[in-house]
Formats: sequence, C-alpha cells, structure tokens
Amino acid sequence: MCFGKHQMLATEHQLQARLQGGALVTCVQCCLSLLLLSESSKEQFASTNIADELVHLFQKQTEHEKKEMIFEVLAPLAENDVIKLQLVEAGLVECLLEVVAQTVDGEREEDIAQLKTASDLMVLLLLGDESMQKLFEGGKGSVFQRVLSWIPSHNHQLQLAGALAIANFARNDGNCIHMVDTGIVQKLLELLERHVEEGNVTVQHAALSALRNLAIPVVNKSKMLCAGVADVVLKFLQSEMPPVQFKLLGTLRMLIDTQGRVVCPSFQLSSQPALLSGERNEII
Repeated sequence: MCFGKHQMLATEHQLQARLQGGALVTCVQCCLSLLLLSESSKEQFASTNIADELVHLFQKQTEHEKKEMIFEVLAPLAENDVIKLQLVEAGLVECLLEVVAQTVDGEREEDIAQLKTASDLMVLLLLGDESMQKLFEGGKGSVFQRVLSWIPSHNHQLQLAGALAIANFARNDGNCIHMVDTGIVQKLLELLERHVEEGNVTVQHAALSALRNLAIPVVNKSKMLCAGVADVVLKFLQSEMPPVQFKLLGTLRMLIDTQGRVVCPSFQLSSQPALLSGERNEII
C-alpha cells in the first residue's frame, strides 16, 4: 500500500494540532500503523517533521496507555535509519532514559512493560550508524555513560539492553578500542560471572555478542585475553543453548589471529581441544 506525500503531511498536521485527550492519540496511532505497512511509506515519512511531532506528543503524555500507543508507532518508524537519526535529534533518547528511570524499580505490570519497551527502543535506535555515533560522542556522551550504568543493574531487562547497546556501539574499530581501554570488558565479564549460575540465556548471548565485537580490532585481542576473557567465556562451554554455544565459539575464535596463534601467553588454546576440532560455520 503506497501513500502520497500529501497524506503524510495530513497526518503530520494532525500531530501539530496537539489536541488534549485520547482521541487524537488513538486516531494518530491507527493512522500511522496503517501508513507504516510499507517500507516506502517510512521513507516518505523521513521527509516530514513527523519525528519532532511524535516526540513532542510523547513528552506530553502521562498515562501508560497513551504512551504505549505512541511507542507502537515509534518502533516501526525507528526501523528506518534516517528516521532513527531524526528521533535522536528530536530528543527521544532523553524521553526513553526518563521512562527507564521512572520504571526500573516498579513492580506493576505496566512499569515492567514500559521499561522493556523503552530499553528495547533505545537499542533499536543504536542500530543506525549515524544515530549510534551521535550518541557515542567519542565515548564521553551522557547517553553512552547512562547505558553503561545498566550493565551492573540487578534488573535483567536493563542488563540485556546494556549489553546489546555495547554490542551496537562496538561497530567500528575506534569505538571498540576506546571501550576496551576504558574498562568496559571488565564490566561485561562481571555480568557474565553473575549469569553462570543464574543462567539467563538472553543476557549471556548479549554479553558474548558485545565481547565478540570488541575483540575485532587486532590491538584489542591480547588486551582482552590477558584480562581473562577466555577464562570467563569458557565457563559457558557446557551450555546446551545453541545461540550461546555459537556466540561463545565466535568470541573465542575472534580472540586469536588468523594463524590460530594465541596472542596472549596466559591462554593456551591447545588446552581446549574441543575448540580446535571441526570447521562448523557459526552464525555470529
């Protein structure tokens, strides 16, 4: 289904009216959900001011139900990389961080739901290269620092989102080198240690993903091996969960050079014959 730009603008004008009450929110949610059925519709929205208007509308809501309606629109919009950046520039990240702060200690179902939705959307925004780099700010950005604070949280949803966020920040060598040099590896190892017994598979997989990405730059490999990454990762070798097995092997193999020579003498690959056998191609 394809819509013309005048229909996009009509929807934007509805938002610009900023009427009070639930009728507008419901109308906009239904309208945009229909428009977002096609990828071309998302691309057309990128040429409007829809990101600013949606963020402004979200900021005005106090009721859980209305926030959830807007979240349902923001998520498909944020799949478009151009709109990701627009949403970041419009201040959506600050809204999401506020929602996380307000709901992290909540026990009501709506608090738990909002925490998950907000943190998941945060991770989604980091999938865009430009939006990710804007939020990283050379490793000194306030958003990046807030996300780091999620990793030692006692909340599994925040641990998961924090680890996934680090994996997304670790998509170029410069970011990876900076993060390893500033001690993020230790935070991830401590998180994994907490889940050896707790066994939260999604957190295990996310933390291993982050370590695997951080190990890509050559200069990081020896630093990570000597920091004890292999020792901690090998504790999950007995996991029966295929996603964890694949990511574990991918992380270990990323830590050695192309000739299979370990770059840190404290870790001997020869002592782990299970890792040397077979040529199975993992999706990592």
